[in-house]
Amino acid sequence: MPTDIQTAAHLAQSDVPRPLSHFGSGRRETVIDTQPRGDIAATAAIASISDQDWYISRTHGVYHIPACAKKTAETAGSDAPYALLLITSRGDVIDIGDGRRLPFAISAREIADDLLQDLHDHGIFVCAGARPTPGELVAATSRRDAYYHRLISEGDTLWARGHSFREISDLHRRAAMTIGVEREWAYVPMRLSDCPACGEKVKAGVAVCKHCRAILDPAKAAQHGLGGGAANSTPPTTATPVVAHSAPRK
Repeated sequence: MPTDIQTAAHLAQSDVPRPLSHFGSGRRETVIDTQPRGDIAATAAIASISDQDWYISRTHGVYHIPACAKKTAETAGSDAPYALLLITSRGDVIDIGDGRRLPFAISAREIADDLLQDLHDHGIFVCAGARPTPGELVAATSRRDAYYHRLISEGDTLWARGHSFREISDLHRRAAMTIGVEREWAYVPMRLSDCPACGEKVKAGVAVCKHCRAILDPAKAAQHGLGGGAANSTPPTTATPVVAHSAPRK
C-alpha cells in the first residue's frame, strides 16, 4: 500500500501543468456539415389558399406568400383558387469566430419547410410538384376549415364570459369571416368615406348619398331607377353669390 508520503507526492505531481500533447495527439477540429439535407431539388413550390398576405423574414431573405384571390362569379366553376410562391435554394454563412465565416447552402425544400412552421393550419403547404394537385387543395381546405372552426368555438367561449371585444383576437375574427359565419364578436366596423357633395360620411360603393341625395355612382343609380342618370352624375355646383353695389350718392 502506498504510504502517506507517496500519496502526497502523487497529488503534488497531478497539479503540475502539462502541455496539451500530454493529453492527446493535439487540438480537436470542429467539423461543420455544409451540405444541404433532404430534398436537393432546385426549386420548391408553396401554395396558399389563405386570403391573407404573409411576410416571413430570415437571415437569407424576406419571403412574401401572397394572398389567394377570392373566387368570383367568373371563376366559380373552375378549380379552387390558390396563390403560388416559387422557392429557390439560397446560401447563408456561419460565424465561427476569429473573423472566420463559413458559407453553406440551404436547399429549396428546407427553406419551404422552415417558412411554413406555423402556417399549415391556414391552408398553406409545400406542393409535391410544380403546382398543387386537386387532392392537395382539398386536404388544405379541410385542414384550414377544421382549424378555423376550432377558433370560432374558442371565440364563442371567450365572448360568453363577459362580452368583451378585448378577449377576441384578429385571428378569431378572420376565422369567422373566412368560414362565413355571423358572430356578434366578429363585427368589423365598416369603413366610411366622405360624400364629395356634402362631406357627410357614407358607405363605400353607395349609389346615392342618403344625406344630400347626390348621385355618387351614376351607373348603379340608373340600374335601380334612381336619379336622372348621367345628367346627375356630378353634384350640383353652388352658384357664386353676386354682391349688389349701390350707386354712389352725388
